[in-house]
Amino acid sequence: MKNQLKEFRDSYLDLLLNFLWRQWSSLGVPGYGERQDNRIIDPEALLLFSCTLARYEARLFDEIINWLYQNGLMINILRLRTIQKRENFNAEKILASLAEHMAEKNYTKWKRLIENAELPDKKEPLFFFKNGTPMEGFGNKYDEIFYKHGFIRGKIEIRKHVQEIKTTSLSAIMLKLRSFFGRTARCEIVAYLLTHESGHPSSIARETYYAQKTVQDILVEMEQSGFIFVRPSGKEKHYWIKKEKWQELFMPEIGHLKWISWPPAFIALEKIWLKVNEPDFLNLSPLLQSSELRQLMHELKPKIESAGFFANLSDDQQYIGEEYIDIFMKDIKSILE
Repeated sequence: MKNQLKEFRDSYLDLLLNFLWRQWSSLGVPGYGERQDNRIIDPEALLLFSCTLARYEARLFDEIINWLYQNGLMINILRLRTIQKRENFNAEKILASLAEHMAEKNYTKWKRLIENAELPDKKEPLFFFKNGTPMEGFGNKYDEIFYKHGFIRGKIEIRKHVQEIKTTSLSAIMLKLRSFFGRTARCEIVAYLLTHESGHPSSIARETYYAQKTVQDILVEMEQSGFIFVRPSGKEKHYWIKKEKWQELFMPEIGHLKWISWPPAFIALEKIWLKVNEPDFLNLSPLLQSSELRQLMHELKPKIESAGFFANLSDDQQYIGEEYIDIFMKDIKSILE
């Protein structure tokens, strides 16, 4: 059973890295075959999740940095901070390193991500091989900014000619909306309404990680445009959109878009990775491993179910002792596949 979980750890990492490559490729990162996907990509949640997982794929990590150098203005820093504050990704030090690089490129809003950054005395390699072994001395010389934030890696090389951001991919519609509206809550609000029959301001705010008053005020303003409509439902107001009008404006396949609440999905996947990547956990007895996995999934089940995967997670109470380990592995693989 211990070997099973170690094998699961390796296959889980491969699935996550393949998934990250696909998502970033849809946004314009080169080096991986793009696959059509109708799930709207969340750039902020994707970046936070990548800060942890892309450490196991150095080439992807540096492709993300090159993408940010070209398209850093497309990232909504206020929303990024809100997601991080609410979900607490394991990304703080990596994010601070990236933010300082971006601030040097005069992306001034990125400075907000390094205001309270703690500078550790202890240094560690930034990258790992897939088996978990630290990758010593990746690249030539040390990157001073990453070193300051506690990470040893080679100096970052920024390409002079970076592939332009993609706005033709269906899943990258958030970037198209931001190119049109700017980096405002209007983008997430429109994306939400394009993928739902209607929405109440509180549910839209919760799913998009904006304050409810912000969403409410914007919806009231946008209703006056004649592109967004409101219908009463008891004492509440629900807003909706005529999708055919937006098809002409953006892309004809807009009716196939699917909304995933990526922040809770990614933090759940990250916590699962951090657990199965713990050497101490992998060396426990199967019974103790099963117990810890049950406890973890009790915590994460609401996040996974709220994300919109429509995955049916198994009831752990139906499985005795270490039997649950097999069920856990099947559940997670079904979500990812």
